[in-house]
Amino acid sequence: MLKSLHIENIAVIKRLDLEFSPGFTVFTGETGAGKSVIIDAISLVSGAKAQPQLIRTGESAAKVTALFTDIDERAATAISAAGIDVADGELEIERTVSSDGKSTARINGRSTSQAALRRASSYLLSINGQSESLSLKTPEAQLALIDEYACDADELSAYASSYERYAAARSSLDELERLSREGALAADLLSYQVKEIDAAKLSAGEEEELTMERARIRSGEKITKLANFVYRAAYQNEKGASASYLAERAASAMEQLREYSPNAAEDAEKLRSISYELEDIARRTYQTFDLGGASDDDRESRLEAIEDRLDAIKRLERKYGRDIEAVLAHRDEAKRKLDSIENNEERTAEAREALAKAEAEANVCADALSNVRREASARMTEQICGVLAELDMPKVKIEVRFTDCPLSPCGRETAEIYISANAGEDVKPLALTASGGELSRVMLAIKSVQNDSSGEDAIIYDEIDTGVSGSTSGKIGRKLRDASSKTQILCVTHSAQIAALADTHLFVRKSERDGRTETSVRVLTGEDKIDEIARIIGGISVTETQKKAARELIAEGESK
Repeated sequence: MLKSLHIENIAVIKRLDLEFSPGFTVFTGETGAGKSVIIDAISLVSGAKAQPQLIRTGESAAKVTALFTDIDERAATAISAAGIDVADGELEIERTVSSDGKSTARINGRSTSQAALRRASSYLLSINGQSESLSLKTPEAQLALIDEYACDADELSAYASSYERYAAARSSLDELERLSREGALAADLLSYQVKEIDAAKLSAGEEEELTMERARIRSGEKITKLANFVYRAAYQNEKGASASYLAERAASAMEQLREYSPNAAEDAEKLRSISYELEDIARRTYQTFDLGGASDDDRESRLEAIEDRLDAIKRLERKYGRDIEAVLAHRDEAKRKLDSIENNEERTAEAREALAKAEAEANVCADALSNVRREASARMTEQICGVLAELDMPKVKIEVRFTDCPLSPCGRETAEIYISANAGEDVKPLALTASGGELSRVMLAIKSVQNDSSGEDAIIYDEIDTGVSGSTSGKIGRKLRDASSKTQILCVTHSAQIAALADTHLFVRKSERDGRTETSVRVLTGEDKIDEIARIIGGISVTETQKKAARELIAEGESK
């Protein structure tokens, strides 16, 4: 059950702490007092989307904390299976919303995702209002109601898995068939691309090497001059001694100093090594920069060849990638696609076989799911009619009509609820015929039979009395009170008949404090409860006649 609720900075609520009891609890109060805001706050801890507009004007964040106690074994087991620890049958859920639209959630003090929050809260409470009643008009919602009533979690899970495999097989075959249709044109293009790139015989780093060689040739005179200087200075110099010669002479001299210095031998070896290094550098320079005397014609011919090669590389890069590595990667991908197209016929045959197998498995699971749904719908409609007969719809007839359809995420059929509220009238789609009051009662009846089969720790009804009045409201109230013997029931109501039957009556009012509107809640008992019910009966001015009527409603409820 929902034990307590703490709300901060939501709409007209600055700070509010509520304690709840088992049984049947109602909220009443004037329009705009903040009853719906309390429901909005409970929706937040149920995983509803965080809306920054809910935050009280001038505040940067809002917070709601709900404590659930006495969690039954079924719910505790399901929540624990989701990886959330239910300690001693208690669960505290906290949700914070900031003005930038971000929100955080905690369960028993530990951060959790919104999805986990929704999953955990779904076993603890359900909230039913006008929007939920209106959702009854959609076939998708009607099918979901049947599934929820049937408790066919195994069948739903088995079908969902089989349909996922079927959808994947279908997608794979569709892709292969698309490739087959496009194959001839694509194969020609891909083959041309592979041949064009292969013919170029590209190699990684080639473009950089050619660019450097071109720069050397274009700057030939300067490079030759500098290289010649290096060669002459390091190794051969007709006009004087070279560095390698001098280093060798120094090494010879140093060797003659060995008997006079302990370091002379080592230093002589270092000088001779320097001589060899200088000679090696000179020879590499001679070879690298062609100091042997390539002709101008040879250099021009080589430069022309380099330009042609670089132009060819650039053309391929403009077509296939920003550099040689990207062009080669494009070639490999094109070859992979080409191989895929060439092997497509065999792969398509395998995909068709896999799809047929997946479809057969999905159909078996769909049959099992359909059987469960049809059997459950018969029981469900019978029980719903029984509840509606107690709610002043004694002649109601309800049936569920299934329509076969191709395999889909929801199964192999759609479902639509048909209803006739009056004797002698044929059943017609609920979406077309039910009034607001009838929808409210149908929703209550559905939740009643669902709770009998599955159960929730708490059910909240937001204005379930919409569109009904008088004795019918009283019967709705008695149904809510009866249901509260198994499940905690909280109800926002404008009906005196429903309010009179509550075990706990919470009065919601707004007042002005320091120029700001604030909502407060207090428990009504005795004369206070009588006065509030009389106000609901009669409006602004409460008379003794209305108070008498309120006392009679309360006494009547206590006697039944």
